[in-house]
Amino acid sequence: MIKYQDQKVKPSKYAFIRWFGFDQFVPERAVTSYWISSKAFFVIRFLLALYSTIVFWTYLGLLASFADVRGFFSAFTTLTFIGLHAYLITACVYHFRYLWHKNVDFLLNQPSVLNYLYLYLYSTIVTYNILTPVVFWSILNTAAGEVPPVVMWINVSVHGVSFFMMIIDVIFNRMKIPIRLVLFVFFTVVFYMFLAFIIFASTGKWVYPFLDWSQGPPTAIWYFVVAIIVVVAFFIMILVHWIRDLIARKTGKAEVQQQQQQQQQQQQQQQQQEIHQDHSVSKLETRQSTSQA
Repeated sequence: MIKYQDQKVKPSKYAFIRWFGFDQFVPERAVTSYWISSKAFFVIRFLLALYSTIVFWTYLGLLASFADVRGFFSAFTTLTFIGLHAYLITACVYHFRYLWHKNVDFLLNQPSVLNYLYLYLYSTIVTYNILTPVVFWSILNTAAGEVPPVVMWINVSVHGVSFFMMIIDVIFNRMKIPIRLVLFVFFTVVFYMFLAFIIFASTGKWVYPFLDWSQGPPTAIWYFVVAIIVVVAFFIMILVHWIRDLIARKTGKAEVQQQQQQQQQQQQQQQQQEIHQDHSVSKLETRQSTSQA
């Protein structure tokens, strides 16, 4: 049975960071699994990252051939896939370094903001890869039979396979998401709405038809529905993480050796040794002063 140290990053001195739980990030949970060895997990992640890389560059090249590269960075579904791709690549790099160094010191010692951003990125990709398939296949996919095979493959990969890529990583990793990060996840979508407004103001076109204000009240309903889906998707993933950890505990896969307890014991031992040394030094000085007298 594997015993994990699960050492957290250093507590932040900023109440804002602590309140959202960014400093609750445990690096070892990002590169280890309850179910398989870390090496096997790395192989799975590498294959996922390789597939996302192929899709990413094929998609970008396809839009470039249509002279529509700007559209690549305007669609929320595309940005979601870019986020998933960025996460998988970053996770692979971290995972490789963990296997190479056999510890997570490089994560514990790197600038804290990088760990916070990694946790934020993770919380968004696990949420948005539920949102984007739901919205695309229920609202936007109106001409599935009229597109070339390569376009269909891209659509399925970006709006369908992406969900399974995300859920595979979630099942095999041991990460946790602080519940209060739902605010970051939600307002990221709100900021995208502002971006969509800016794009409309500059081009006269809506990124998604259901965002068009000219449709009247139905548009407001869609805005509300999307907001609800975001929040519900976030808490669905919280539940998925909880069920994964529960199964691991019930099956005896979640035995954890707390690093903090070890550190406290080591600190107590060091303090006792220092006290003992101080007493020894004071006794020696007393003897020397007595002999000199």
